[in-house]
Amino acid sequence: MNEKAFNRFFYISLAVLAVIYAIGMQLDLMDVDSSTYALLSKQMFQSGNYLQLYLNGNDYLDKPPLVFWLACLSYKIFGIHDWAYRLPSVLCLALGIYSVYRYTKLFYTERAAKMAALIMASCMACYVMTSDVRTDTMLTGWVMFSMWQLAEFNRYLKLKNILLGAVGVGLAMMTKGPIGLIIPVTAFSIEFIYKRQWKSFFRWQYLLAVLVIAIVLLPMSYGLYEQFDLHPEKVMYDRTGTSGLRFFYWTQSFGRITGESSWNNNPDPFFLFHSFLWSFAPWCVFFIPALYTEIKNKIQNFKKPDRSETMTVAGFVLILIFLSRSKYQLPHYSFAIHPLAAVLTAKYLDARFTSRVKSKLFSAFYGIHIFLMFVIFAIIYLIVFYIFPAPVLFPAIISLSFCGFLYILFLRKENLSARIFLITLIPFATLTFIFNTHFYPKVLTYQTGSYVARQLDKTALEGSKLLIYRDYHGYAMQFYSQLPLTEFMDDTRLKGNLVRGKTYILADTAYIKEIQHVDPEITIEGRYYSHSPTLLSWKFLNPATREANVDHRVLMKY
Repeated sequence: MNEKAFNRFFYISLAVLAVIYAIGMQLDLMDVDSSTYALLSKQMFQSGNYLQLYLNGNDYLDKPPLVFWLACLSYKIFGIHDWAYRLPSVLCLALGIYSVYRYTKLFYTERAAKMAALIMASCMACYVMTSDVRTDTMLTGWVMFSMWQLAEFNRYLKLKNILLGAVGVGLAMMTKGPIGLIIPVTAFSIEFIYKRQWKSFFRWQYLLAVLVIAIVLLPMSYGLYEQFDLHPEKVMYDRTGTSGLRFFYWTQSFGRITGESSWNNNPDPFFLFHSFLWSFAPWCVFFIPALYTEIKNKIQNFKKPDRSETMTVAGFVLILIFLSRSKYQLPHYSFAIHPLAAVLTAKYLDARFTSRVKSKLFSAFYGIHIFLMFVIFAIIYLIVFYIFPAPVLFPAIISLSFCGFLYILFLRKENLSARIFLITLIPFATLTFIFNTHFYPKVLTYQTGSYVARQLDKTALEGSKLLIYRDYHGYAMQFYSQLPLTEFMDDTRLKGNLVRGKTYILADTAYIKEIQHVDPEITIEGRYYSHSPTLLSWKFLNPATREANVDHRVLMKY
């Protein structure tokens, strides 16, 4: 593929992915995290209190405020919608993908830079970050932006780059705490140490950077101090005397390693390593030899370092090890360093595409990669023919895609670079398209709270209300419901909350008799299966065992 053809392919691929991700932005918010943040932002916007964070009237201390502030701005411009909540984070991620391109271009070829951006845009982590938007979406964008600007500064020593890099670090910290500072500091410190650039540690411009970061963090810090440090009597995480400043600048990140934080899900030591294999799919196969080759070269050149950069591999490896020491881990914790993995993979592939020397290592992993692409198509067919049988249009689209994949793989005489990117992006784009247009729309009908809220918004009479009986049905229900709702309703209070013709009750089916005992005129409006869309298992996905592995809910009306 010549340069002109590759450029055309690059922009078309990004456009196709952008359309698929835009479709995903229309999906219902998923419980728990994204619906929590969207609801908190909604309540912040409605209250007009932007410095202090509350969720349903209770103090909120789990995440910094930037995601909520930008969501409020989006609500102000576009109105309160799920896609409006997602939009600022997705735009930050797009900035991160552009930053991947600019960062890679500093050190490697134009082709490698575009490969890196395309690899980042077409990994499963990127798909997840555009549909199930949490703080990691925005964090990834700001971290990579700061890495690009600081790399520019390290090369050209321009003041604007260190200032922009500092802004990026500050915004990353206001998105998810100190990790936004730890990643670039770790990466560039190892670069200076590896190359014995000791003077690089002592540049006067760093003082300006620290000042800029402090200024960026000032509104958040003031809000934390005012909400928590001035009120030590508040009970947070089952204790009083919680300092908001200490929590964000230490406990929330480092406390999970030292044991000071109460968060602990006992992860295995390699949890983030094997989680990375699916989150960086379908490029994870080529990442393995890329990482091996990079580490091998750095070790071999340790005594006499070459001019190649070290920030990428150092930032990825050391941060992954650091995150793996946390006593509480989730797969998305490593998403912020996926751009670095994309750079390493692009560098490796670009070298292989231009090399005239055959590599047995590359050939072996190329074979594994092809096998993985067939697995992806097998998963797609499993979804549309068995898990959630689809209308004929979907199998037709998939079959057309599969035929194109086979044609590129076996018949068309493309060069190696074109073949690899085409046979990778075709199945990935097909899978994510099916996810956003068929699979998750079906799965989200099992998120009873948001599903019922949407239905009632269309059918309930004006002045109606919704009572949640002895239970909690997720923040997505609160976000979407236009009806006033009350959770954890019990039989002692139910009678006094009934208004004929305008009261709906959502409950577990086990409580039907108990509810009707309060008033026999309460009737059943509908029955629903309930299951978390973020905790999918084969027992749920398998139609033969699904009914036995879901909760049973009932909507009742007085």
